[in-house]
Amino acid sequence: MGYLSAMPPLSATPEPQAAHLWDAARSLVERLGPAVDQASVVDNGLDLLVELFGADRGLVILGPDPGGPALHARGRGRALTPVEQAEVSRALLGRVVAEGRAVLTSPLHEAEASRSMVELGIVHALAGPLRSGRAEDGAEGAILGLLYLDFRGFRRRLGPRHLEFFEVACALIGMTLQQQRRLDSLELASRTSAPEDVAPLEALLALPSMDGVRRELAAALHGDLPVLIVGESGTGKTMLAHAIAEASGRRPVVRATLGSSDDLNTIVSELFGHERGAFSGAVDHRKGLVAFADGGTLILDELLNLPPIAQQLLLDFTQFGTYRPLGHRGAEPRKSSARIIGATQGDLAAAIAAGRFRADLYYRLAGVTVTLPALRERRAEIPALAAHLLADAGLSLPTSVRRLLAGPGADWPGNVRQLEMVLRRAAARARLERPGATELAPEDFRPGDLGAAPPASPAEPSSWAEVEAARAALLDQERGLVERALAAHDGVVAHAARALGLPRTTLIARMALLGLR
Repeated sequence: MGYLSAMPPLSATPEPQAAHLWDAARSLVERLGPAVDQASVVDNGLDLLVELFGADRGLVILGPDPGGPALHARGRGRALTPVEQAEVSRALLGRVVAEGRAVLTSPLHEAEASRSMVELGIVHALAGPLRSGRAEDGAEGAILGLLYLDFRGFRRRLGPRHLEFFEVACALIGMTLQQQRRLDSLELASRTSAPEDVAPLEALLALPSMDGVRRELAAALHGDLPVLIVGESGTGKTMLAHAIAEASGRRPVVRATLGSSDDLNTIVSELFGHERGAFSGAVDHRKGLVAFADGGTLILDELLNLPPIAQQLLLDFTQFGTYRPLGHRGAEPRKSSARIIGATQGDLAAAIAAGRFRADLYYRLAGVTVTLPALRERRAEIPALAAHLLADAGLSLPTSVRRLLAGPGADWPGNVRQLEMVLRRAAARARLERPGATELAPEDFRPGDLGAAPPASPAEPSSWAEVEAARAALLDQERGLVERALAAHDGVVAHAARALGLPRTTLIARMALLGLR
């Protein structure tokens, strides 16, 4: 409780003294300081304000909409029920948004007080905007939310100093929410991954082989139906999922790569978050990917890897849009309106028949199902795809190379991903062996590039001496490759790195390891 335990509520006197207000402000800062996620910010700040003011009801509305849902709602030592949350003066909240400032009002003293306040028995009410701070030009920041307190008894008197403190509280909570948004963005970037350059959906669906996919997606693109993308590994499922999300305007786009662990805590924490102390090692609150994706799109990669417990939790979320972080103690679950796009390379029908995947979850996820064709099934389009993938390399494809890539000798088990890597290696060889080359040649490709299966793994070494010998041989090969690249580009490291397909800093580090100057 901090300073709160040593002072009476603000509402004990009509006009609190300055020192008393200062202690209250310090207590509020103390409450907000340790918060590590938005829910904790609201919990700590709102609980303290309800206690300090002796309010009957307190709410934080997320966003500038007076009719929006309450992010958190508290009464005297308890959470408000949904009915109680609705029994607030929306007219007062609308006035705050219109005037852009905090307001203290009472139907006892203001003839223009809203009718709803009288009907609800509200004697006093305070409401104010939670802003994101000020812009560089001094203009007030955007409204992130609304703070509301009301009083339903005649035992309290509120005056100008109460309003002043309430304005300070709005500013503190608003700045804390803005800071939490920045932290959320950083955490989201560190916990999710997305293609560096997402191609437009129109470009991905432009080729004739995508006509069926285009028709399936046309009606569902801007709706709320979940989308399920199936296809072999490397066919571009994740790229298509991101393109659908961008084209639909459902942002933020959050990608979850789950299913590699059978540990309940790990799965629930990653998807739905956890509270501090929920399990051993949970030293802080953690926001889940479902919460990050609220209002946007949640991409779930490789659904068949999800263990049964994760499938059950995901089924509950798809049915009701609600979830509970691990260790959540509130009476009401949390909500997220994320649209789900699932992707898998496995055989869903076989997995359902074998009991490895829930049939009810499948039907919840398969609102619209699209199947991406394998590259070997669209050989006629391989030259066009290859030309598109080489567009930034400045290298053209002569007829001989086009025939090689689309010929029957190339099975392309890795699909588009394999094609992209093969072209990148060929481009690196062309630049290294023919500086100034403007097109690829058949000799830039190796037999293994177009093989029907990945190369076999080397035999396991039987002694440490064999490991050392293999390591020395590999370093010799690397040293020779780097020396040839440097010689071909007159010792310019940046040019050699580009030819090798490496970042410049990586090549410098490898040169230091190899003893090259």
